Amino acid sequence: MKILLICAAGMSTSLLVEKMKKEGQKRNINDLEIFADTVDNLEKIIDKYDVILLGPQIRYKEKFVAELAKAKNKVYRIIPPTIYGMVNGAKTLDLAIEALNSR
Repeated sequence: MKILLICAAGMSTSLLVEKMKKEGQKRNINDLEIFADTVDNLEKIIDKYDVILLGPQIRYKEKFVAELAKAKNKVYRIIPPTIYGMVNGAKTLDLAIEALNSR
């Protein structure tokens, strides 16, 4: 499973990425790849990922992401502010898994 976290500058999600990777190791999810990037790069890189997670601070970009995700047959979710603010890797990973399973 390849997960992309996107935010405005690509920096604020990097801590969450690391926590998600650690959680994936705890759960023995071996095919897990998680990266962070900016929303501005999404069109160029979306094909590489299964799930797109938006940081809550770029919720205003949801329409753009939703249309792109639909066109590329990808799933996306907005990370709830409480999960994002607590840098909760477990719940963010659950969100990605749920999104992928909802296809």
